[in-house]
Amino acid sequence: MKNNKLLKISAVIFPILLIGLMAYLFFNFQKRKEKIDALKNIPSFSLTTIDGNSFTQHNLVNEQTKVIIYFNPSCHFCQAEADELSKSYNTYKNIQWIWVASEPLEEIKQFAAKYKLDKQMNIYWCHDEMATLYQKLGMNSVPYFLVYDNNNHLIKRNSGAIKLEKIINNFDERK
Repeated sequence: MKNNKLLKISAVIFPILLIGLMAYLFFNFQKRKEKIDALKNIPSFSLTTIDGNSFTQHNLVNEQTKVIIYFNPSCHFCQAEADELSKSYNTYKNIQWIWVASEPLEEIKQFAAKYKLDKQMNIYWCHDEMATLYQKLGMNSVPYFLVYDNNNHLIKRNSGAIKLEKIINNFDERK
């Protein structure tokens, strides 16, 4: 009798839990898809540069490819990417680089100076207070790369460590 009652309860609860799980997964997939679709064109954003100036999507140069890198100054992969860029900077002068972090401004400044990339004209070091851009773009790790063409259309995105040459191989801006 007790087993029969347990089976009846299980027969009702199990399908409800299964349907609930499927609905949860579906809505999370939809939410993630919306965030990915939002990346297709450069979204609106407002950041602060290490010089204290405002930096928005309007500061981006339309005639150039743009690489947005969300990083953390203490991330070893991010340090390797910055080191690689500092060594091959002349190869990528025609690209607009936007490095973004939510860590304290002083840490971002020290990171940029350490790799001697803080004075380059086409590299912007930005602070994302409260990680609003990180959340808006649905990023899930650092480093996170978004590459946009000169028409501000997404051509590549990558989560995690990757060599710069692999990020850049979709276009030829080295001329």
